[in-house]
Amino acid sequence: MQAHENPVYKEELEHALTSLLRTSEKLNSTFDLHSLLDTLIEEVLEMMGAESGCAGLRTSEGMSCDHLLHGTGIVPLTYPGRPDTGWSSWVLTHGTSYLTNDAQNDSAILPGALEQFGVKSGICIPVIDGKKNVIAFFEVYNKKSGAEFTTQDLRNGIAAAQIASPAIQNSLTYSRLIALGSFSRSLTLAGDLDQILETVGHHLEVNFHCGSAILLPADQGLIFRYKTPEFVATAKELETASWCWENGQEAGAFTTELADAYAHYFPLTVAGRVTGVLGLETRPRALLSLSQRELLHGFVDQSALAIERAIVEQKLRRLRFLDESDRVQNALLASVAHEVRAPLAAITAAVSSMLNPDLPLEQEHERQLLQTAEREAKRLHRLMNNLLNVTRLQTGIWRLRIEPCDLLDVVGAALEEMGTHKRQLSIDIPRDLPLIPMDFDLITQVLVNLFSNAFRFSSAEQPIELTSQIVSDKLEVKVLDRGRGVPDGDLDRVFEKFHRLAESSSADGLGLGLSICKEFVEAHGGRISLEHNPGGGTVAKFVLPLQTSTV
Repeated sequence: MQAHENPVYKEELEHALTSLLRTSEKLNSTFDLHSLLDTLIEEVLEMMGAESGCAGLRTSEGMSCDHLLHGTGIVPLTYPGRPDTGWSSWVLTHGTSYLTNDAQNDSAILPGALEQFGVKSGICIPVIDGKKNVIAFFEVYNKKSGAEFTTQDLRNGIAAAQIASPAIQNSLTYSRLIALGSFSRSLTLAGDLDQILETVGHHLEVNFHCGSAILLPADQGLIFRYKTPEFVATAKELETASWCWENGQEAGAFTTELADAYAHYFPLTVAGRVTGVLGLETRPRALLSLSQRELLHGFVDQSALAIERAIVEQKLRRLRFLDESDRVQNALLASVAHEVRAPLAAITAAVSSMLNPDLPLEQEHERQLLQTAEREAKRLHRLMNNLLNVTRLQTGIWRLRIEPCDLLDVVGAALEEMGTHKRQLSIDIPRDLPLIPMDFDLITQVLVNLFSNAFRFSSAEQPIELTSQIVSDKLEVKVLDRGRGVPDGDLDRVFEKFHRLAESSSADGLGLGLSICKEFVEAHGGRISLEHNPGGGTVAKFVLPLQTSTV
C-alpha cells in the first residue's frame, strides 16, 4: 500500500493541513508579538501532539525567550541568547532545522532541559525572513504518545515557520512604526531642549524597559544633561561616553570598547558630526532582538536630530536676544540723548537764574523757578525709572513682591509721585473693595504711566477719570480721558517698546510707558488694553486677578 493510500497517513496529513490553516488564520489576525509567538507554539504543539515547547526571537547576542508552554501552563524559562547555548543556537548557526530522538546523548541541548523538563526528543525550527536571515525560532519536546518525532513532523514544523515568518515580520514592522510615530510626535510637541531630553528618556524607558542618560558637550567636555534616577553616573561611565563622543563609535557594555562599563553608549550624529552621546542601561536577561536594535537606532537618529534642532534654536534665540538688546540699547541711547536734554536744560536755566548775582529775583519768581526745577527733576526721575525698569525686564532680575494692598493707597502714591497737577480728576473706588494682592511699587508705576498719558494727550479743561470694580473675581481698573484718542491701528501697537503715535512729538516721551505697564500687569497674571472712549478719547484698562502667584 502506498503511503498516500494509508488511512492513518491521510488522517495525519489532513490534521496537519487543518492545523496549518488555523495557524495562518490566527497568526495573521494579531500584531501583538508576544501573543503571536504564544499562538505559534500552541498550534505547533497541537499539530505535533507534543508535551511542551517555546518560541523566541533572535537578539543581538543570539536566540532568546523567557517562558515555556507546558500543557496548559506557562513555565518561566531562562533561555540565554548566547551563540553556544541550546538547539536554537545550532539552528541560528546552520540556518536549518534540528531533530533528535535521543536527547540523553545530545550535545546541543539546552543545559538543564533534561532534568527540568524530562526531554527525551525534540525539534527546533528556525523562522527565516525573505533575506534568508533567521529572525526567530520555536522548539518542541516529547510526543505525548511517547513516539518519536518524524521527518513529517519536521516538514510540518517548517511549514508552520514559513507561515509565521511574514506574520512576525509584519508585527515587528508595525510595532516599530507605532513606536517611532509616537516618539516623533512627542519630540515635535517638546518645547525646548530640556523637554526633548525628558521625552527621549521617557520613550526609551517605555520601549526598552531600562534607564538612560544623555550627555552633551560643555566648556569642560561632556556633561550629563539628563539621566533617569536609576542610571549610575560614575567616572567610568563618563570616560566611556567621552570615548564614544571623541571617536564617533558605540562603546561600553556589549561592545569591544570599554566593555566593562555599566551602560551601552551611542554617538548622536547629525551630518557626520557627533553632537552628544546617548547611554542605555544594560541589564541581565534584557537582550534586544534585531527588531528592537533597529528600533533603538531609529530612536538614536531621531534623538540626535531633535537635540540638534533644539540646540540650534537655543542659539538663534540667543542671537535674537542679543540683536534685540542691541536694538533696545541703541534706541535707548538715541532717546535718552534727546529726552534728558529738555529737563536738564530747564533745571539748569532755573538754577542759573537763581544763582546769577546780576539778576535779582523777586520771591515769587524764585518760587516759580524752583517749581520748574522740581517738576523737571521729577520728569527726569520718571524717565530714569522707566529706563531702569526696561533694563530689569530685559535681564529678568526683578521679582514681584506680592502683598495685600489698598487700591486707594496705590492711586495716592501714583499722584504723589507725579506732583501737583491742576487737572480735574475723578476717582471712583468702591468703599467695600477688598485688599488686592499686588506689587505696590509696580502697580504704582503702572498708574503713573497711565495718568501721565491721560494728562499729556488731553486738554487741561477735560476731566480725567479712574474707576474700579470687581468683575468675575478680578480687579478691573480704568483710566479714562477725553483727549485726541488713538487710531484703530495703534490700539495694540502702543504696547510695543518705543512705539509712538504718528502725531506724537518728541516731548511725548520714549514710547516705553505702556510697554512697561504691559510687562508689569502680565507679570501679575493680568492683562491690559486700550479702548476708544465713547465720549471721545481713550480708556486704558487693566485687570488683575484676586489670586496672584509670585514670579
